[in-house]
Amino acid sequence: MGHVAEWTVTEAAGRQHHVFVDRSLIGGVRVTLDRRRLDRFDQTPESDRYVTSLAGNVLTVVVPRGTNDQPTLHVDGKPVLGTETTLSGGAMDATGAAVSGRDLVRFQLLKRRSQGGAWFFWIGGASILNTILYALGTKWGLAVGLGITYLVDGLAKGPIQTAPTPIYAIVIDVIIASGFLLLGRAAGNGSLGWYAIGIVLYFVDGLLFVLGADLLGIAVHAIAIYWLISGWRAARSLKRVEAPVPALVG
Repeated sequence: MGHVAEWTVTEAAGRQHHVFVDRSLIGGVRVTLDRRRLDRFDQTPESDRYVTSLAGNVLTVVVPRGTNDQPTLHVDGKPVLGTETTLSGGAMDATGAAVSGRDLVRFQLLKRRSQGGAWFFWIGGASILNTILYALGTKWGLAVGLGITYLVDGLAKGPIQTAPTPIYAIVIDVIIASGFLLLGRAAGNGSLGWYAIGIVLYFVDGLLFVLGADLLGIAVHAIAIYWLISGWRAARSLKRVEAPVPALVG
C-alpha cells in the first residue's frame, strides 16, 4: 500500500492533523485522518467521497475512480491548493460546503444506528451456531448468543442430558434466533419500536445468565445492550434530523 496523496491540516490554535489517501491492489482505497480510518460517505460513477468534521469545519476527500487522477481535499466546500491548509476555526458553512453539517450529522447517526443494529445479527447468528454446537455435544458456545436457546434445549432433553437434542427444540431455537435477525433488519430500517422491543427481549434474556451466575454471559450481554441502546438513540436522533423543517408563515 502506498500513499496517493497527503495533506497537513492546521487548526487556528496551531494543532496539526494529517490526512492520507492510500491505495493498494488488495485493500483498495484507504483514507485516514491522524491514523483513524474514514468511512466512505457516498459514491458516484466518477469518484468516492470521505467526510469528517474537524474543529468546526467539514473536510471532504474526493477520490476519483480513475487511478491516474489525483484525490482532492475540500474544506467547507473549498478545494485545498497544495498539501497544507489552515482552518478558519469558524462554524460549519452549511450553504457553501460541498457536504453540509446537516448531511454529516445524518451520516454519523446512520453509522451509529447501523453499528448498534448489527448486534441483532450477531446475537441471532451466534444463537444458531450455539444450537448447532450444543446438538453436536460441544460444551462451549458464544456468550453473545441467547440464553433462552440453552434453556429450550435443556428442557427438551430432560434429565438425560447426554441424549441428542430433539429436532423440535432445534427448530424452536432457529425460529427464536431468526426473530433477532428480523429485528436487526427492522433496526437497520430505522424502526424505533422494533428496535426497542429487541433491546427489552435481550435484556430479559440476560436475566437467565444472572440466574445462572454466568459472569461472562452477563458481561457480554451488558456490552451488547450498551451498543444496542446507543444505536437506538442514534436512530431516534436521526428521525429528528430527517424531519421536515416547518415552513414559516409570514
